[in-house]
Amino acid sequence: MWLMNKYLLSLILFVSISAFSFAQEDYFDSLLIEEIRLGNPVYKPVLGLGIGVFNFYGDINDNFRNFSAGTPGYNFTVSSYIDKKHLWKAEFYILGGSVTGNERTTERNLNFHSKLLSLGAKIHYDFIPLIDLKKVSVSPYVEAGIGTLQFGAKGDLKDQYGNSYIYAPDGTIRNQMDEIITRDFSYESDLREQDLYGQGKYSQFGVMFPVGIGFTASLSKRVSVRLGTTFNFTTTDLIDNVSSKSVGVESNNRPDFFSYSFVSVRLDLFSRPEFKKQDLMYADFEEDDILVGDEDNDWVLDMADECPHTPLGVEVDSLGCPLDEDMDGVPDYIDNEENTPFNAFVDEQGQQIPDSVLIEMLKPGEAIDRADLDYYLLMAREQDEKIISRPTGVPAKFKEFDLDNDDYLSFEELLDGITRFFDFKTFLSLKDIYEMMEFYFLQE
Repeated sequence: MWLMNKYLLSLILFVSISAFSFAQEDYFDSLLIEEIRLGNPVYKPVLGLGIGVFNFYGDINDNFRNFSAGTPGYNFTVSSYIDKKHLWKAEFYILGGSVTGNERTTERNLNFHSKLLSLGAKIHYDFIPLIDLKKVSVSPYVEAGIGTLQFGAKGDLKDQYGNSYIYAPDGTIRNQMDEIITRDFSYESDLREQDLYGQGKYSQFGVMFPVGIGFTASLSKRVSVRLGTTFNFTTTDLIDNVSSKSVGVESNNRPDFFSYSFVSVRLDLFSRPEFKKQDLMYADFEEDDILVGDEDNDWVLDMADECPHTPLGVEVDSLGCPLDEDMDGVPDYIDNEENTPFNAFVDEQGQQIPDSVLIEMLKPGEAIDRADLDYYLLMAREQDEKIISRPTGVPAKFKEFDLDNDDYLSFEELLDGITRFFDFKTFLSLKDIYEMMEFYFLQE
């Protein structure tokens, strides 16, 4: 007993710690991550696939009918919003399956099995959610529409050996040997071809008006489940091969109809997300234009954009430069001539320059402009005058640096003078130092 209590306490402690850990993790996630609703999300059609059961209401019905029991069916839908508030949807559907009826009374023994196929469109309206949690919501809906209907009734008239059933007055079914048998429910006989009631080759097509109610439960942003029932009113009374015009059989005076109760899964596979997650770690910081700026909005950041100021909408390469398919140096968006030959000379519009124009451009002209020539001659004359007026001896104020008294200022003596200036060992000014340097380069 003590050991059992020990394990029980350990289990409770483990569950408590796990729950606390998950709760703590959710708390920290809420601090670091925030969901933001997008301003203009794009919604695409939603696909739906469901299964259900048919129940038939016509001239031939089952002896014991149950709303939840019936023959299997399927439906496929494609729906999309048609209003800004997302309450109304247009829905296109395919509905398939079969309906049956088996009557067994002392007055008559009738049966049929008819395959159904309907294609059409419906208008669907969602009401305000009855349950609206953070991730789950449940909304009632109504819908109505119109569609085509194709059907074909068959009957179980013969046994497995191809002999017709004999319905005895005592309520039993017998064969040709007067032996009691049971039906095989194979529905082998085409009832229209049999023409049992004088109706001829009637049409097996009609129009259907579906009217439905139910609930839609959203399990996530892209997955929802629909539970509902559709009552399908038709324009034909021959789904069960019996109508008010039938001869020798009792019938009612209204068209046939049937219900379809179903559950379907609806997938929103193609819409853009309505919300996006944002890391709150960066929510309070302004973006640095140097790092994430894109001045020309070409999806190449400015720090890596080799061609800034690209016009809006121009296609660019990975370096942010406009495309230039013929590589003539003129971007495609202003290139008036595509597929220019490689290395051809082109103008500013990307058009190839003819050879005759190139030859004219390459003809020799004046080697130098006249105004430039006059300026060049003036500078040359001033330089010659400087050369002619070169000094022939060391000026008196620089004599203290002529250490060998050869009336010539050598490079070492020039450096010595500059050093003494910066060591404050001479009375020469900075202007005098510049003059001494100029004298050094002008002396013979």
